[in-house]
Amino acid sequence: MSTSPPAVDPIAELRARFEAVVMPHLDRLLAFAIRRTDSVADAEDAVQEACIRAWLGFADLRDEANARPWFYRILRTVLSDMREKSGRRQQLVYITRLEDAHEELVGGEHDALFSEVVSRLDGEAVHRGLRAIPEDFAAAVELHDIDGFKYVEIAEIVGVPIGTVMSRIARGRKLLAGAIMAERGGVAADARTTERRSAQGGPR
Repeated sequence: MSTSPPAVDPIAELRARFEAVVMPHLDRLLAFAIRRTDSVADAEDAVQEACIRAWLGFADLRDEANARPWFYRILRTVLSDMREKSGRRQQLVYITRLEDAHEELVGGEHDALFSEVVSRLDGEAVHRGLRAIPEDFAAAVELHDIDGFKYVEIAEIVGVPIGTVMSRIARGRKLLAGAIMAERGGVAADARTTERRSAQGGPR
């Protein structure tokens, strides 16, 4: 008398596939969310919501090789929804001033500093700079220079043509350099003010 093989639970099988595809990317996704939110708790909430949405739509993912950009796209949608719901908007630094700061940087004696900025795209100063520039440019620079996505993958994540992605990365790097220079200039100015006040015997 033959026995039939045990029935396969389709939900358990789908959950195992989901965990195998999604779990390896959670740390990078959380880091991406942290750079886009006000706190680690907000970032964790965003990733959790992205996981829920990803699970609900996982059956529609045709090619698991595309899971990483697919998951990032979901997370970006969650982060956008969170900003709209709370009414918060990241402060935008005036673009013309940033580009002027960049031109001063690369056109003068600060070429070495610009090279340092480019080579340290995971530094804390760069993360602060990314928060200061418009989201479209910041996301393009982050996805390409920090998270290592290709142009075609970024185009899929953000929903724009490849040419637009390339343009945003190029301009975003200029804005980023300008934001970092603006911050450093402000810190230097504050330091000079403090020194003058100390020399004069304190604040007046």
